[in-house]
Amino acid sequence: MKKQLPSIIYLQRSAIYLAIAVAVLGIGISTNAEAKGAKPKAGHKFKGSIEGQYRTNDNVSVAPSSGNSFDYAELSDFGIEDEDEDETNADDSEEENEQENEEENEQDGFDQLIDVDPSEDEIEQDDAIDEDGDGIDDLIDPNVDNVIDKESRFTTKVGLGHNYAFENGTTSWNNGIRFATDTHNRRDDLDKFNWALTTGFDFSPEGSKHGFKPSLSYVALDKDNDSFSTTFVVSLGYSYEVSKRLGLTAIYNYQDKDITESTSPDARVDTLALGAGFKATDDDIFKVKFAPNVENSTDYKRSTDAWGWEVTYTRKLPWEMTAGIGYKFDFVDFKNLEPNRQDDNKTWGVQVTKNFGEMFTAEIGYESGDRDSNIASKDASNNSFYIGGTFKF
Repeated sequence: MKKQLPSIIYLQRSAIYLAIAVAVLGIGISTNAEAKGAKPKAGHKFKGSIEGQYRTNDNVSVAPSSGNSFDYAELSDFGIEDEDEDETNADDSEEENEQENEEENEQDGFDQLIDVDPSEDEIEQDDAIDEDGDGIDDLIDPNVDNVIDKESRFTTKVGLGHNYAFENGTTSWNNGIRFATDTHNRRDDLDKFNWALTTGFDFSPEGSKHGFKPSLSYVALDKDNDSFSTTFVVSLGYSYEVSKRLGLTAIYNYQDKDITESTSPDARVDTLALGAGFKATDDDIFKVKFAPNVENSTDYKRSTDAWGWEVTYTRKLPWEMTAGIGYKFDFVDFKNLEPNRQDDNKTWGVQVTKNFGEMFTAEIGYESGDRDSNIASKDASNNSFYIGGTFKF
């Protein structure tokens, strides 16, 4: 018998006020650091990226969304030096830390968004309540036709970002806009287009190992050339550098999701993602993440309790390459359905990346996923290969 999560993790809107409080605290800390002589680094910076990926699927109905990939380490994550360096290199180390802080400040807020881009399976759950008209919710109806359809998908993403670093050198303001399209080979009805806006602040107090990153985002999704949903997201990110080799993160998301179709339910979603990254050696990085999720739907039967975890290992290779392997598990409980439905989702993957200079990265990978449900006919699996590239400017 599977157990539901303790009610203590049932995060509600009070966390929004916590985000505001932490933001105010971050401003106070950064102002105090400025008074102590933080180095001014004021200025605007602009950046952009273009991504493309081609993916094949054995069963597109349970394929992962284009925004739900494994969190493998990037080649730049291997750039830190050993902690046991001599004190004579302290100045060099301080300069390197400042450069790392600059790179962090240049990040946009899209890394704060958790599960905002829905998969085909999630869209179907939101869109279809009782398609065959037999009075049984499609989520638990064993007679609903689950078509296994092989389909390839081409994804393109274009992002633009702006960063303004304040004179105190500890606070920056980040803004971003991103456009993404999913185009399928035969199934035009699965094509998607979404765009997102984000704005937020990054507080990294001088001499502190703590970082705070509150942000606001808006995401709009069109499916098959029609508006499908809009989502407003309040995020709060926190990071703590235990050492040069170990870092901890926590991200809270509150999502207000509005489904355009009047017959489909809206939802309020609370998600907490706890993560850790460990650089075991100069060539080996492990990452782990645990994320509980509570979705309150306007149709109480569609409300869910969920949790999941993910672990990845990335190895640095010669020739500006990396190789990674990952595994993730998600448990979803449709707690108000009669009979109750519970799904176990398991996915593992491998990926190899290659950097061509500082501006272009290519990747190739494979993923295999399985859904094991207690409802007859709801089990499913998918195998996919993908190849893609990212150009940064």
